[in-house]
Amino acid sequence: MKSAVPGTWAVALAAALFAAAAPCGAAGALEGPMRLSSDVLGYELQYWIYLPEGGGRGAPELYFADGQDFLAAGGMVELLDREIASGRIAPLSAIFVDSRDPDAPDRNRRNQQYLCNADFARFFLHELMPAVSAAWTGAGAGTRRGLAGVSFGAINAACFGVMMPGVFDVLILHSPGSDRHIEVVRELYADRPRLPSAFFISHGGRQDNAAAAERFVETLEGKGYPVRRLANDGLHNWAAWRPLLAEGLRAFAGQQAGDRIDGE
Repeated sequence: MKSAVPGTWAVALAAALFAAAAPCGAAGALEGPMRLSSDVLGYELQYWIYLPEGGGRGAPELYFADGQDFLAAGGMVELLDREIASGRIAPLSAIFVDSRDPDAPDRNRRNQQYLCNADFARFFLHELMPAVSAAWTGAGAGTRRGLAGVSFGAINAACFGVMMPGVFDVLILHSPGSDRHIEVVRELYADRPRLPSAFFISHGGRQDNAAAAERFVETLEGKGYPVRRLANDGLHNWAAWRPLLAEGLRAFAGQQAGDRIDGE
């Protein structure tokens, strides 16, 4: 039998229980958007930065492709607050890079930026990351860094692992796609010695490029990369990605490029 629609008292009780269960602790701050004029790309981009309580000086940096979607659809500010306050991850700075033209948000540049675009890699390495370090984090050569993306943004993360070896300690790939793009990056990793990154990869079922993602994971593991993989029956959308975002954060917090993967 279907439950009745909850009354006002039930809603209030649920809210009270949720509040009681919520972790205590001060929230981080989301700053931005900040504009950055790129000489390499020849246009302006924008980004937001999440700073944990006390600021981001000395904290690890986690970058997000399609940052606007991670903020809006992924609820990353609230998730970061919860994960840090609960102690499941250490405080970190999160940089959300907008893939859209800041003057024309309906114009998304991800298709031209994300498939192993050398200029986009140079923008990250020589313009974006130094700007973030100078203005916010003070990050240097020893700073722990990660890069996360969904779908084509996940392909971008895999590309950067090859194009910028040693820059990102952990690459977080949620539902990399499409299958032909996965094959492109799989071949890149198959043709090279192991590079200094660890991977977190999630994907859904047949409609989420499962077979291609599994081949990519097999190639990485065959090369000796530390890989954490989560698979479910989800589709290629935020309804499937959102529940896995916390696992990606925890992988970044705990996974090391030198981890052994024997027996996993």
